[in-house]
Amino acid sequence: MNQKTPKNDANKIIIWKEDELVLLKNLLDEIIPASPDGRLPGAGALGIVDFLKQQVKKISSLDKLFSQGLAKGTALLKMRSGNKKLEELPAKERIRLVKELEESEPDFFAALIRNTYMGYYTNPTVPPYFGLSDKPPQPNGYEMLPDDPKELDKLIEPVRKRGKCFREC
Repeated sequence: MNQKTPKNDANKIIIWKEDELVLLKNLLDEIIPASPDGRLPGAGALGIVDFLKQQVKKISSLDKLFSQGLAKGTALLKMRSGNKKLEELPAKERIRLVKELEESEPDFFAALIRNTYMGYYTNPTVPPYFGLSDKPPQPNGYEMLPDDPKELDKLIEPVRKRGKCFREC
């Protein structure tokens, strides 16, 4: 899948039908469910749909991909369950439907997974659950341990062995 990043169209309006939005939220909660203790919400409950809308605005190739994938997903859901929402189906049926969507729309599903993870794990409420700071990684974010000089020597040894590969000016 090729995610080109042409012009950022911040004013672009993303139009997904209500049933597609409900399906998307439910898919997100299937991809990243809430923690068993309930302290950490699933991706759908955390509002990652808004992040996905922003991604679709920024990456033009995602617009068609998500529109087609969500249309296919809602059609599959309707065909398999009538008027039920994904969250209303038993676990085995939900998994079967999600797998069927993944097989029929692999590019959409890959983009959905990738962007769901990006949105979820960059949400400031998530890193503290794992013992990390809620600040961005850099600058002034996570505390980083000093580099081990022996490890650095091991890493740059191949470069040293290669020798000089530039000319003096």
